[in-house]
Amino acid sequence: MDCRLITQFFATAMFIKHGYEKTLLTFSFLVLFVLTPFPLLASKPCWLNDLNSVNNHEQKMIYGVSSKISASKLPALHFAKVNALNNWLLSEGFEVIQFERDLSTLKQYDINGQTLYFLDYYEEHNKIYSLVSSDANYSLQQCDIQTCDIKQCSPLWLCENISDNISIIGISARSAVANEQIRSVIKNAQSLAQTINHAYVQGVVNSFNSDSNDLKISNIQERYSITSLDHQMAKVTVGEMCSLKGTLFSQVTFNTTSIGGSHNWMDQPLLGNTLGVVGHAKGQTSTGRISGLLQVAVRRGLFEMAKAKNIKVENNLKLALNEQGYYSLMRQSHQSTESIVSAYIADMKMKINEKSQPEIFIWLLENKDKL
Repeated sequence: MDCRLITQFFATAMFIKHGYEKTLLTFSFLVLFVLTPFPLLASKPCWLNDLNSVNNHEQKMIYGVSSKISASKLPALHFAKVNALNNWLLSEGFEVIQFERDLSTLKQYDINGQTLYFLDYYEEHNKIYSLVSSDANYSLQQCDIQTCDIKQCSPLWLCENISDNISIIGISARSAVANEQIRSVIKNAQSLAQTINHAYVQGVVNSFNSDSNDLKISNIQERYSITSLDHQMAKVTVGEMCSLKGTLFSQVTFNTTSIGGSHNWMDQPLLGNTLGVVGHAKGQTSTGRISGLLQVAVRRGLFEMAKAKNIKVENNLKLALNEQGYYSLMRQSHQSTESIVSAYIADMKMKINEKSQPEIFIWLLENKDKL
């Protein structure tokens, strides 16, 4: 049935010159009669869930988002396409640029010597999405929007890498600006790769242990700083996505083939003669965001790698005994490291632990070619 006829039918029923009760009864009947055969359209374009191409592994896609409310005379679709192109440039490691002409009616655009194609767009509430691709061929389909369930590892890529390439989880909290969330997914993943690619690490570990007949005390303090020496942004590809309470999760892959996929790196971080370490973080960070937890895990992994490469240890032991058999044993240790390290993320895992806290494990392998 045509939606305009349905609307007209409702209006006629509502304003028919009968009593209120009869009108309400008629309207209720129409709601049951008309809405039952027409369920809510929960499905949306599949590319809002998954930017992987099932037909062409070489095809890369990304979308841009814009608010439909603007003071500009240009249509909202223009700005969605601008954001799509700039998200593409960002994911390729380039700077964003300005666009003077109206893109809203264009089907393709040449940029950096490559032709990109505007395959589709989608409007939702006050937002409009535009899909851009390196290939003009793509089968547009409808899918239900995925919700993340970390406890159940759904989708599976939330807990382990299922891609042929090295990948991490890109995470971005809800943002006020429409395009900022997908943009932050890209930038957060690139920031992690940039930090570990070439970094100067300094740090100390101080430990104190005291044992006596009555008391045992143990304390460990770590302080370290990590300075990125690399200023080049890595190329990344955004793949599958899901949302959890407004936070966007995505599988972000790099242009490097995954190695050691079957290796039990949680128990044995070393891979042959290659130095490997595991960075770990759980609970809450100062930002309260899981993306911050991911940063902590990576930085701890880099610190562990620096200690494995170069460490100085100073120990101090003091034992006191008396005739009554009372003893006191104090041990102090000071470890320091200063090293330039280069690594890449070989794998990562995320789970919810028994305390319902998010927990992240990062496997870092040393990049010997960079040193």
